[in-house]
Amino acid sequence: MILRLPSVWTGLKLACLAVFVAFVLAPLLTLFIHSVIAPGGGLTLSGYAQFFSTPRHVESLTNSLLLGVITTVGALAIGLPLAFAVARYDFPFKSLLAVLPLVTFVVPDIIVTQAWLMVLGNNGIVTNIIWQQFGVTLPSIYGWTGLTLVMVLQHYGYAYLIVLAAFRGIDAALEDAGCTLGSSPVRLYRTVTLRLLMPPILTAALIVFTLAVDNFGVPVIMAPRTPILSVTAYNTFLSEFAGGAMMQSVMSVLLVLIAATMLLLQKAVVKGRNYQMESGKAAAPRRLAGRSGLLLCLALAGVIGLSLLPLAVVFLGAFTKSIGPVLHWGQLSLGNFASLGVRGMGALYNSFFLATVASLFGVAFGALVSYLVIKRPSILTYLLDYLSLLPLAVAGTVLGIGLINTYHSGWIALTGTWLIMAIAYFVRRVPYAINTSSSAIYSVRDSLEEASISLGVPPLRSAFKVMLPLIRPAMVSSAIFMWVTTLSELSATLVLYTPGLETMPIQIYRQIDGGYMGAASAYSLILILSIFAPLIVAVRLFKIDVFGTQRR
Repeated sequence: MILRLPSVWTGLKLACLAVFVAFVLAPLLTLFIHSVIAPGGGLTLSGYAQFFSTPRHVESLTNSLLLGVITTVGALAIGLPLAFAVARYDFPFKSLLAVLPLVTFVVPDIIVTQAWLMVLGNNGIVTNIIWQQFGVTLPSIYGWTGLTLVMVLQHYGYAYLIVLAAFRGIDAALEDAGCTLGSSPVRLYRTVTLRLLMPPILTAALIVFTLAVDNFGVPVIMAPRTPILSVTAYNTFLSEFAGGAMMQSVMSVLLVLIAATMLLLQKAVVKGRNYQMESGKAAAPRRLAGRSGLLLCLALAGVIGLSLLPLAVVFLGAFTKSIGPVLHWGQLSLGNFASLGVRGMGALYNSFFLATVASLFGVAFGALVSYLVIKRPSILTYLLDYLSLLPLAVAGTVLGIGLINTYHSGWIALTGTWLIMAIAYFVRRVPYAINTSSSAIYSVRDSLEEASISLGVPPLRSAFKVMLPLIRPAMVSSAIFMWVTTLSELSATLVLYTPGLETMPIQIYRQIDGGYMGAASAYSLILILSIFAPLIVAVRLFKIDVFGTQRR
């Protein structure tokens, strides 16, 4: 009997599955096991019973769900009208205003939070002006007020981008037919357009909800006294660091269950509301001239400008004289940059190094998984396809806790090394690389590879020779997106870093926590420049559509 060795494609599929099992499934399984194992051994649900019998823990869960709902409603309330205006009207400066909301994707949460504290905090610019001019003390921005403000302005871009793409995909003939039959504009939008937009609206809502529930950076700074589950899980991790891991695991499992439920609900709801239509031309935007166009431009500029205010505030704060925690507005100085020192430069190097390693491996792995799933389907690729979505349900805090509990000892001891941080960044961002590569690979005809193979080129070599050149722009785009978003990673970093492995977000967090907004602004400005430099190069020099917003 002759044993047949598995093909090279089967070997690659098994290798990719092993990566997901080792760095996604294993940490999650470890957390689940720790959540149901008693300190003395044996299965128990005492951890869950303790969680739901502790009022503050229950409050943290309730607050997280409430934060998700408020953020989702607010993001849709801003994103949908903005998408409608950009898709259906032409007005002054439309090209610029259509792109600016996407900047919210790459500005780190911690920098946005810091900037709003500098505006409306206890020593904020607006707070001081109102007090000095009118003797009025503004309500504190800490707590729910600031939390919801920052979360909504930081997440409306997702709703805007998803719904804008849907608007551009609606065949104008459908709406024209409704007008021909005598439907009023209001009825037409309600009975035709809104129904066609419902799947992307629901998708946007569920994505925003999941991101809000998992968010760590904004609540930990803006609402330190308001229990939020992601922050509570991190604090519990610190308190249990030298002991058992039951409660931190219970909270982590609950966070995963919330996110996983939302992802499954998203698939079920969208699947039941899909509408098919013949491909056609989207509705031509209506030209708004004169006062109407100007008013619409000013309204959109006001909303978008509010969400981008942190960039201006951070720039101003970086060059403002500070003595300790006090900023002397109007007095310019470069002293804040002097606080960087060796530690700051080391943090910048760590951020660059870890982001580069995670992005390079993430792009290569994402392209490989996409190719195997699309071009080499099998039972293994179906499993691989589902596993590739699993990281979207794992918050950064949860992933960090899971990796530490899984690889803190034994023959694979990664805790305390840069490698475990790079792995966390890789896992957090690889779904985006897979999604970007998949979009490009879908459009490549199978006949191209088949022609190469028929000319005598081996299948594996044909895949490299034919596929790579065709999907290279998508790979570069995903690499840039992974790199710039990894630079701002905070939640997983707080759990995983050790002395000597601090990153720029960690240094910014420390400065904000100590009240040193001037130094925090200097750190933030350097990080922002590091994030936007490759974006500008990619868009201007290489003509790469990083966010995939070009109309096709």
